[in-house]
Amino acid sequence: MKLNIQALILATVVVTILQTTLVTPPAYAQATPYNTVPMKSVLPGDESAGSIRLGPNTNVTNKSGPQSETSVSVDPTDPMHVLTSVNDLTITAAVYESTDGGVTFTKSNFSPSGFCYDTWLGFNANGDAFVSYECSDQRIGYKKKGQNSWTLTTLTNAGSFPDRDMVTIDKSPSSPFSGSVYIGYDDNGANNAPYVLYSRDGFSNWQRSARIQNGNPTIGVNVATGPDGSVYATWEDFSGRKIWNARSTDGGATWGTAHTVMNYRMNTTGFFVFIPPQNIRGIVPFPMSAVAQGGVHAGRLYVSYTDNDTSGSNTNIYVRFSDDNGTTWSSEAKINDDTNHAYHFHDSIAVLSNGVVGVSFYDTRKDPANHKVGRGFAYSSDGGAHWSKNFAISNALSDETSGADGNQYGDYQGMYADSGIGFHFAWTDSRRPGSLNEDMFAGSIAK
Repeated sequence: MKLNIQALILATVVVTILQTTLVTPPAYAQATPYNTVPMKSVLPGDESAGSIRLGPNTNVTNKSGPQSETSVSVDPTDPMHVLTSVNDLTITAAVYESTDGGVTFTKSNFSPSGFCYDTWLGFNANGDAFVSYECSDQRIGYKKKGQNSWTLTTLTNAGSFPDRDMVTIDKSPSSPFSGSVYIGYDDNGANNAPYVLYSRDGFSNWQRSARIQNGNPTIGVNVATGPDGSVYATWEDFSGRKIWNARSTDGGATWGTAHTVMNYRMNTTGFFVFIPPQNIRGIVPFPMSAVAQGGVHAGRLYVSYTDNDTSGSNTNIYVRFSDDNGTTWSSEAKINDDTNHAYHFHDSIAVLSNGVVGVSFYDTRKDPANHKVGRGFAYSSDGGAHWSKNFAISNALSDETSGADGNQYGDYQGMYADSGIGFHFAWTDSRRPGSLNEDMFAGSIAK
């Protein structure tokens, strides 16, 4: 089913910027470097031009105060049903709902207690919605299709201080674990150890996996599932300057040998990496992952990540893939196509049912000072061997370096491949003038 997109236009990204150097991190940001908990704020296939159709930019939250760290998911039983979520740093985490394909949104009745954050969304094959989130503990919410209210549960077996969680659902009809819901995270209270929580239906009986093999502290445990039921965990080893991946063949209960995906050129040992467009909080360049469920390369595992340019201090977005369950990996492909050493960060990756791979990211190429960003996108129709030119998703730039709250864009932005032929996006946007006027924006692109 095609997306219900208004004012469809083609957008390209213009290359016009200069290289700048990294900035010195502020002292307070280095004081507690090994978790990503935000600070609560007090208000003051075909690469021809005609094949890409860009949807409108929608201001989802449109309210005072800072919001950051976004997620988006699309109901596989109804592509017009779209959910987005965000950290609302003046109140608590929030979920917004659209029934017209992401053109308009209303706030859902998702109402967690306390100050909550790090939301991540997903749907199962039946159209039941799930949101993982944290409130200094680990929680999961679900809303079954046809219901109006969310059921919220605290998962007490997650450890003492879970961090940077994400949820994913196995929707493959060929998987022996189809319908299982997985939450990847690190136990910050246990030296950032990597774990996965799993439930066979997402509603009850949540179990914690065995600790995933890892000798160093971890951040950003990203989970993806294959069409055969394989569960993949991918994470950043910041002290070792590596990305690792491990596979589970028993539905997330136990994990095999971890394999190195890549070695960072950038210095990740300080946890946060400070770059001009995110100079206060810094970025945590943990990986994102996705598995092709169909197409010629079904079962191929993709990992996207941010790293330094091979010939400069600026940062680029790269993708590697594996066809042997994460044991060996391809060489890296650079996704952003600028040539003037701009900064790129907060990548996200997703794969359509036909195997087309999409990657979105922030991009400073339109600002010579490398402070203002737009949201960009590229795709591959041949399994990651070649990538399209870059397209602009956002139609205005944001600047979080002046008058921003201390979280800036946070740690991640959302992207989701719908059940039809397009991608949906959610991102932190500060185009509105005024201090702390951050909003969550949403958009879409179709082939």
